[in-house]
Amino acid sequence: MNKWKEVGRWKVGTPDGHSEELILERSKDNGYRLKNDFGNVDIEMDETSAAEFFKKALKCIDDSIIHDIDDWLNDTDNLFTDDDEDTDCDSSWGAD
Repeated sequence: MNKWKEVGRWKVGTPDGHSEELILERSKDNGYRLKNDFGNVDIEMDETSAAEFFKKALKCIDDSIIHDIDDWLNDTDNLFTDDDEDTDCDSSWGAD
């Protein structure tokens, strides 16, 4: 009898441009297991640890993305200066 039941499956991209499936399973004793379809990743956690892990992992990912966006916006701010002669924003527009 299989103690693990699949509760979710997602196709994810890898940094090298490939993809694989990650499978989330739950056991009868309320444990969780995250594994990949190749069988070389198999992580087991109790229910509380799994909930905390995924909650904290999501926050880390969100924070990293926000940081990257902030860096990008700060970099693009430096591309334009107030002394640019060629601009689409003409302060005399509509003054006729």
